[in-house]
Amino acid sequence: MKGYPKVIATKKDFINLFAIPEFREKVLADLKAIHDFQDDTMEVVKSYAEDEKGQMVNVVTATIRALLPKWKRMGFSSKKDVQNLFSKYSSVEV
Repeated sequence: MKGYPKVIATKKDFINLFAIPEFREKVLADLKAIHDFQDDTMEVVKSYAEDEKGQMVNVVTATIRALLPKWKRMGFSSKKDVQNLFSKYSSVEV
């Protein structure tokens, strides 16, 4: 591998990158970005009406838990798992 990867796809990728000292700060920044990314919930439309132009009016939405947030797709078991990995390699808390 030459240089820092363009895509980090899994938890194991983060762990492997921590083994390369010159990448540590960038890996920590990317890991913090995963932790801070807010996609645990999503808005869904429950009901709506259409006006004479076909536009949606009286929209009723609900917030639900997202089934596959980014941290889960990457193989972490929870946001706490992301935080634990960050804390293991950093002197700063997330």
